Amino acid sequence: MVAISIVALVISAFALPFTIWAARAAARQAKAAHDQTEIQREQVAAAREQTQLQRDLAHEALQPYVWADIQPDMQQGTVMHVVVGNNGPTVARNVRVTFDPPLPAGQQQSDKVESVQRVLASGLRSLAPKREIRWTLGAGDLLSSEEPQVRTVRVEGEGPHGPLPVLEIQIDISEWRQARDAPNGSLHHIRGAIKDLTKAVGGVDKTMKRVVDRLDYPGPETAEINEMSDAFTRQQLAPPAPEDEADSSTDRASLPPSTAEER
Repeated sequence: MVAISIVALVISAFALPFTIWAARAAARQAKAAHDQTEIQREQVAAAREQTQLQRDLAHEALQPYVWADIQPDMQQGTVMHVVVGNNGPTVARNVRVTFDPPLPAGQQQSDKVESVQRVLASGLRSLAPKREIRWTLGAGDLLSSEEPQVRTVRVEGEGPHGPLPVLEIQIDISEWRQARDAPNGSLHHIRGAIKDLTKAVGGVDKTMKRVVDRLDYPGPETAEINEMSDAFTRQQLAPPAPEDEADSSTDRASLPPSTAEER
Protein backbone atom coordinates (compact mmCIF):
# COMPACT_ATOMS: atom_id res chain seq x y z
CA MET A 1 0.00 0.00 0.00
CA VAL A 2 2.80 2.32 0.89
CA ALA A 3 4.44 1.69 -2.44
CA ILE A 4 1.26 2.42 -4.31
CA SER A 5 0.86 5.67 -2.38
CA ILE A 6 4.44 6.64 -3.16
CA VAL A 7 3.90 5.92 -6.86
CA ALA A 8 0.70 7.96 -6.88
CA LEU A 9 2.43 10.81 -5.13
CA VAL A 10 5.23 10.79 -7.67
CA ILE A 11 2.76 10.75 -10.56
CA SER A 12 0.84 13.64 -8.96
CA ALA A 13 4.08 15.57 -8.58
CA PHE A 14 4.86 15.07 -12.26
CA ALA A 15 1.26 16.00 -13.26
CA LEU A 16 1.16 19.16 -11.13
CA PRO A 17 2.99 21.43 -13.64
CA PHE A 18 0.70 20.29 -16.43
CA THR A 19 -2.31 20.96 -14.23
CA ILE A 20 -1.04 24.42 -13.40
CA TRP A 21 -0.36 25.12 -17.09
CA ALA A 22 -3.84 23.95 -18.05
CA ALA A 23 -5.38 26.12 -15.35
CA ARG A 24 -3.48 29.15 -16.56
CA ALA A 25 -4.49 28.43 -20.16
CA ALA A 26 -8.12 28.15 -19.11
CA ALA A 27 -7.80 31.46 -17.22
CA ARG A 28 -6.33 33.15 -20.30
CA GLN A 29 -9.13 31.79 -22.45
CA ALA A 30 -11.70 33.01 -19.98
CA LYS A 31 -10.10 36.47 -19.96
CA ALA A 32 -10.00 36.53 -23.77
CA ALA A 33 -13.67 35.56 -23.90
CA HIS A 34 -14.48 38.31 -21.41
CA ASP A 35 -12.52 40.86 -23.46
CA GLN A 36 -14.27 39.72 -26.63
CA THR A 37 -17.60 40.14 -24.90
CA GLU A 38 -16.67 43.68 -23.85
CA ILE A 39 -15.61 44.51 -27.41
CA GLN A 40 -18.90 43.23 -28.74
CA ARG A 41 -20.78 45.30 -26.16
CA GLU A 42 -18.86 48.40 -27.23
CA GLN A 43 -19.63 47.65 -30.88
CA VAL A 44 -23.31 47.28 -30.08
CA ALA A 45 -23.27 50.58 -28.15
CA ALA A 46 -21.47 52.31 -31.05
CA ALA A 47 -24.01 50.91 -33.52
CA ARG A 48 -26.84 52.21 -31.35
CA GLU A 49 -25.24 55.65 -31.16
CA GLN A 50 -24.74 55.69 -34.94
CA THR A 51 -28.33 54.69 -35.50
CA GLN A 52 -29.54 57.39 -33.12
CA LEU A 53 -27.30 59.96 -34.81
CA GLN A 54 -28.67 59.05 -38.24
CA ARG A 55 -32.19 59.26 -36.89
CA ASP A 56 -31.49 62.69 -35.40
CA LEU A 57 -29.93 63.89 -38.65
CA ALA A 58 -32.94 62.66 -40.62
CA HIS A 59 -35.28 64.50 -38.26
CA GLU A 60 -33.22 67.69 -38.44
CA ALA A 61 -33.11 67.49 -42.23
CA LEU A 62 -36.92 67.50 -42.30
CA GLN A 63 -37.26 70.35 -39.81
CA PRO A 64 -37.92 73.91 -41.02
CA TYR A 65 -35.29 76.59 -40.40
CA VAL A 66 -37.05 79.79 -39.36
CA TRP A 67 -35.23 83.10 -38.95
CA ALA A 68 -35.98 86.80 -38.50
CA ASP A 69 -34.00 89.88 -39.44
CA ILE A 70 -34.18 93.64 -40.01
CA GLN A 71 -33.05 94.56 -43.54
CA PRO A 72 -33.22 97.50 -45.93
CA ASP A 73 -35.30 97.31 -49.08
CA MET A 74 -32.73 96.46 -51.78
CA GLN A 75 -34.96 97.96 -54.49
CA GLN A 76 -35.30 101.37 -52.83
CA GLY A 77 -32.48 101.42 -50.29
CA THR A 78 -34.13 103.93 -47.97
CA VAL A 79 -36.85 101.76 -46.41
CA MET A 80 -36.25 99.29 -43.57
CA HIS A 81 -38.13 95.99 -43.36
CA VAL A 82 -38.58 93.33 -40.70
CA VAL A 83 -38.31 89.97 -42.43
CA VAL A 84 -39.36 86.49 -41.29
CA GLY A 85 -38.40 83.54 -43.48
CA ASN A 86 -38.26 79.76 -43.64
CA ASN A 87 -35.23 78.23 -45.39
CA GLY A 88 -36.08 74.66 -44.43
CA PRO A 89 -37.69 71.92 -46.55
CA THR A 90 -40.97 71.67 -44.62
CA VAL A 91 -43.70 73.95 -43.34
CA ALA A 92 -43.16 75.71 -40.02
CA ARG A 93 -46.16 76.17 -37.71
CA ASN A 94 -46.91 78.57 -34.88
CA VAL A 95 -43.92 80.78 -35.63
CA ARG A 96 -43.46 83.34 -32.86
CA VAL A 97 -41.01 86.24 -33.10
CA THR A 98 -40.35 88.77 -30.34
CA PHE A 99 -38.06 91.81 -30.25
CA ASP A 100 -36.50 93.22 -27.11
CA PRO A 101 -36.66 96.21 -26.97
CA PRO A 102 -39.58 96.72 -29.38
CA LEU A 103 -39.00 97.50 -33.04
CA PRO A 104 -38.35 101.10 -34.07
CA ALA A 105 -40.73 102.76 -36.51
CA GLY A 106 -40.90 105.82 -38.71
CA GLN A 107 -43.24 108.68 -37.93
CA GLN A 108 -45.92 107.39 -40.32
CA GLN A 109 -45.53 103.69 -39.51
CA SER A 110 -45.73 103.57 -35.70
CA ASP A 111 -49.27 102.16 -35.55
CA LYS A 112 -48.55 99.54 -38.22
CA VAL A 113 -45.32 98.44 -36.55
CA GLU A 114 -47.07 97.94 -33.22
CA SER A 115 -49.69 95.81 -34.98
CA VAL A 116 -46.94 93.76 -36.68
CA GLN A 117 -45.22 93.11 -33.36
CA ARG A 118 -48.48 91.87 -31.86
CA VAL A 119 -49.02 89.52 -34.83
CA LEU A 120 -45.48 88.14 -34.60
CA ALA A 121 -45.66 87.71 -30.83
CA SER A 122 -48.96 85.84 -31.04
CA GLY A 123 -47.53 83.62 -33.81
CA LEU A 124 -47.86 83.02 -37.54
CA ARG A 125 -50.09 80.04 -38.20
CA SER A 126 -47.78 78.63 -40.88
CA LEU A 127 -44.77 79.56 -42.98
CA ALA A 128 -44.14 77.62 -46.20
CA PRO A 129 -40.65 76.50 -47.30
CA LYS A 130 -38.50 79.14 -49.05
CA ARG A 131 -40.99 81.82 -48.13
CA GLU A 132 -40.31 85.29 -46.73
CA ILE A 133 -42.75 87.81 -45.28
CA ARG A 134 -41.78 91.49 -45.05
CA TRP A 135 -43.24 94.37 -43.07
CA THR A 136 -42.21 98.00 -43.53
CA LEU A 137 -40.70 99.85 -40.59
CA GLY A 138 -40.41 103.20 -42.33
CA ALA A 139 -37.90 105.34 -44.18
CA GLY A 140 -34.17 105.40 -43.63
CA ASP A 141 -34.36 108.05 -40.89
CA LEU A 142 -34.17 105.06 -38.53
CA LEU A 143 -30.44 105.11 -39.30
CA SER A 144 -29.98 108.81 -38.66
CA SER A 145 -28.82 108.24 -35.09
CA GLU A 146 -25.19 107.23 -34.61
CA GLU A 147 -25.99 105.35 -31.42
CA PRO A 148 -26.20 101.54 -31.53
CA GLN A 149 -29.72 100.20 -31.98
CA VAL A 150 -29.42 96.65 -30.71
CA ARG A 151 -32.47 94.38 -30.67
CA THR A 152 -32.61 90.84 -29.28
CA VAL A 153 -34.64 88.64 -31.62
CA ARG A 154 -36.16 85.41 -30.32
CA VAL A 155 -37.67 82.96 -32.83
CA GLU A 156 -39.77 79.93 -31.84
CA GLY A 157 -41.83 77.51 -33.87
CA GLU A 158 -42.88 73.94 -34.52
CA GLY A 159 -42.03 71.46 -37.27
CA PRO A 160 -43.09 67.96 -38.33
CA HIS A 161 -41.11 66.42 -35.45
CA GLY A 162 -42.09 68.76 -32.66
CA PRO A 163 -40.82 72.11 -31.36
CA LEU A 164 -37.88 73.76 -33.10
CA PRO A 165 -34.74 74.81 -31.24
CA VAL A 166 -35.14 78.35 -29.97
CA LEU A 167 -33.14 80.83 -32.07
CA GLU A 168 -32.02 83.93 -30.21
CA ILE A 169 -29.72 86.50 -31.81
CA GLN A 170 -28.84 90.17 -31.46
CA ILE A 171 -29.25 92.62 -34.35
CA ASP A 172 -27.77 96.11 -34.50
CA ILE A 173 -29.79 98.19 -36.96
CA SER A 174 -27.13 100.92 -37.03
CA GLU A 175 -24.74 98.53 -38.83
CA TRP A 176 -26.69 99.18 -42.03
CA ARG A 177 -25.80 102.89 -41.92
CA GLN A 178 -22.76 102.68 -44.21
CA ALA A 179 -23.94 99.70 -46.25
CA ARG A 180 -24.52 99.82 -50.00
CA ASP A 181 -28.04 101.07 -50.78
CA ALA A 182 -28.08 100.75 -54.59
CA PRO A 183 -30.59 98.36 -56.18
CA ASN A 184 -29.40 94.94 -57.27
CA GLY A 185 -27.99 94.64 -60.79
CA SER A 186 -25.21 96.24 -62.87
CA LEU A 187 -24.66 98.31 -66.01
CA HIS A 188 -23.41 95.17 -67.75
CA HIS A 189 -26.91 93.68 -67.56
CA ILE A 190 -28.40 96.95 -68.85
CA ARG A 191 -25.98 97.00 -71.78
CA GLY A 192 -26.85 93.41 -72.63
CA ALA A 193 -30.59 94.20 -72.51
CA ILE A 194 -30.13 97.21 -74.83
CA LYS A 195 -28.09 95.09 -77.23
CA ASP A 196 -30.80 92.44 -77.37
CA LEU A 197 -33.44 95.12 -77.91
CA THR A 198 -31.41 96.62 -80.77
CA LYS A 199 -31.20 93.22 -82.46
CA ALA A 200 -34.94 92.71 -82.08
CA VAL A 201 -35.75 96.16 -83.52
CA GLY A 202 -33.36 95.56 -86.45
CA GLY A 203 -35.11 92.30 -87.26
CA VAL A 204 -38.52 93.99 -87.19
CA ASP A 205 -37.22 96.76 -89.49
CA LYS A 206 -35.98 94.24 -92.06
CA THR A 207 -39.29 92.40 -91.94
CA MET A 208 -41.26 95.60 -92.49
CA LYS A 209 -39.07 96.52 -95.48
CA ARG A 210 -39.74 93.15 -97.10
CA VAL A 211 -43.49 93.57 -96.56
CA VAL A 212 -43.44 97.08 -98.07
CA ASP A 213 -41.49 95.84 -101.09
CA ARG A 214 -44.09 93.14 -101.68
CA LEU A 215 -46.95 95.64 -101.42
CA ASP A 216 -45.27 98.17 -103.78
CA TYR A 217 -47.11 97.17 -107.04
CA PRO A 218 -46.24 98.93 -110.36
CA GLY A 219 -48.65 101.59 -111.80
CA PRO A 220 -51.33 100.75 -114.42
CA GLU A 221 -49.38 102.38 -117.28
CA THR A 222 -46.43 100.05 -116.71
CA ALA A 223 -48.40 96.91 -115.92
CA GLU A 224 -47.37 93.87 -117.90
CA ILE A 225 -50.01 91.27 -118.63
CA ASN A 226 -48.97 87.72 -118.10
CA GLU A 227 -48.92 85.74 -121.29
CA MET A 228 -50.82 82.93 -119.56
CA SER A 229 -53.74 85.16 -118.55
CA ASP A 230 -57.07 84.58 -120.17
CA ALA A 231 -58.32 86.46 -123.24
CA PHE A 232 -60.94 88.31 -121.30
CA THR A 233 -58.40 89.92 -119.03
CA ARG A 234 -56.28 91.01 -121.99
CA GLN A 235 -59.34 92.47 -123.71
CA GLN A 236 -60.30 94.43 -120.59
CA LEU A 237 -56.85 95.87 -120.11
CA ALA A 238 -56.12 96.60 -123.82
CA PRO A 239 -56.87 100.20 -125.03
CA PRO A 240 -59.91 100.58 -127.40
CA ALA A 241 -59.18 100.36 -131.15
CA PRO A 242 -60.02 103.38 -133.47
CA GLU A 243 -62.72 101.43 -135.31
CA ASP A 244 -64.34 100.53 -131.97
CA GLU A 245 -64.48 104.21 -131.04
CA ALA A 246 -66.08 105.06 -134.47
CA ASP A 247 -68.72 102.35 -134.05
CA SER A 248 -69.48 103.63 -130.57
CA SER A 249 -69.95 107.18 -131.89
CA THR A 250 -72.29 105.93 -134.66
CA ASP A 251 -74.36 104.01 -132.16
CA ARG A 252 -74.73 107.05 -129.93
CA ALA A 253 -75.79 109.21 -132.89
CA SER A 254 -78.54 106.77 -133.94
CA LEU A 255 -80.10 106.72 -130.48
CA PRO A 256 -82.87 109.12 -129.42
CA PRO A 257 -81.70 112.28 -127.64
CA SER A 258 -82.82 111.12 -124.21
CA THR A 259 -81.14 107.77 -124.64
CA ALA A 260 -77.94 109.37 -125.93
CA GLU A 261 -77.86 111.67 -122.88
CA GLU A 262 -78.33 108.75 -120.61
CA ARG A 263 -75.54 106.94 -122.39
